[in-house]
Amino acid sequence: MRTITTNKIWALAWPLILSNISIPLLGLVDTAVLGHLPDPQFLASVAIGSAIIAFVYWAFGFLRMGTTGVTAQAYGTQNTRLVGVIFFRACTLALIICSIIVLLHPWLFQFGLWAMNTDTTINALADQYLNIRLISAPAALLNYVAVGWLIGVQRPKTALLVVVICNTLNILLDLILVVGLDMTSAGVAWATVIAEYTACIIAVIIITKHIDVKIDFPFLRQIFNVHSLTELASGNGYLFVRTVALLMTMAFFTKKGAEFGVITLAANALLMQLAMMVSYALDGFANAAEALVGEAVGNNDTEKLYSAMKGTAYASIIVGVLFSIFIGLFQGPLIALLTSQAEVMDAASIYYPYIIIFPIVAVWSFWLDGVFIGANRNAEMMWSMLFASGIVFSGLLFTFQTLLNTGLWLAYLGFIAARGVSLGYISYRYTKRNAWFKSS
Repeated sequence: MRTITTNKIWALAWPLILSNISIPLLGLVDTAVLGHLPDPQFLASVAIGSAIIAFVYWAFGFLRMGTTGVTAQAYGTQNTRLVGVIFFRACTLALIICSIIVLLHPWLFQFGLWAMNTDTTINALADQYLNIRLISAPAALLNYVAVGWLIGVQRPKTALLVVVICNTLNILLDLILVVGLDMTSAGVAWATVIAEYTACIIAVIIITKHIDVKIDFPFLRQIFNVHSLTELASGNGYLFVRTVALLMTMAFFTKKGAEFGVITLAANALLMQLAMMVSYALDGFANAAEALVGEAVGNNDTEKLYSAMKGTAYASIIVGVLFSIFIGLFQGPLIALLTSQAEVMDAASIYYPYIIIFPIVAVWSFWLDGVFIGANRNAEMMWSMLFASGIVFSGLLFTFQTLLNTGLWLAYLGFIAARGVSLGYISYRYTKRNAWFKSS
């Protein structure tokens, strides 16, 4: 039977949902720990530093997405050797990129701080945070590859194990270093560094034991083939541009919020943590779509492809609606959990309705991201993101500029909706023409 059952979708999705939720949960803990300190500058500095380091690292998020797509298709053809080659080749590319980041980091960080245009005290704390986080660059990029590969070979529980170990350790170290040792924003950074290296070591050990191929000279020659590495990098160029556009939008959101004052910046950071929690949870079904769609495309199986798309779409919508209901019902407790600062709580309450409707608006774009990654349709994802960020977000921000932070949130929701609408239109056209398998 070539259709994808609901049970299989949930079996893939639930470990990925849990592992994904643990990522913004870490952000929530960072926010809560710093948000209960007497001075909001620590929370604001980590918001600035996190935005910059996310831009630097997640610009290479194709190491996760691109690895999943090609691994899932190789897994669909049952080419065990190629599946192993893909992992080690992607790791090689990750380490090359890491070297470039380390060389360029003084200019990257200074440019980021200049672009954020915050006051001197916050800049100094953010710069300290960034330089500590740089230490974990190799581990962070290799973890992208590891998680992407595990999703591609449909081992979601292993991906869950790696991510949960990383984030649980990070949370414990947050409490020890910030609350126990009073290291403030530097403690948050060191907690992340230690946790990322721990997760990286565990992931590499597990994956190398799982790859059942003889690592001989021909295998190594396949991995380090210059042409193949160049092809891998250039083939992921679309995802690179897409990710940069996404991160520029998020960084601009943070920068614009900073212009409205430290209290607004802190409130936006708090609310964005809730949005990220929803995003990562919905990404669990997107990740399931990546694996199932990639396997179907690798097999040239039309029935399995459309079954995977339909099943993951229904599941995503249901969970999106449930998240909206949950966030709406627990506004007070959620805000109180993240901060005890009265001014920040009041500011967050004003803009909270946008977070309530966020899951329903966002569910379409996240699900379709998974479909297009699995089908290795990276160019379409890039053009969709450029349209949403360059035209829709910019246009709405200009239109609603007199509304200040309210206008900023309306522009952000419009940006998320535009991604879903544009990818939905392309998906409709491909499905109508049965064009998903072209150049797969």
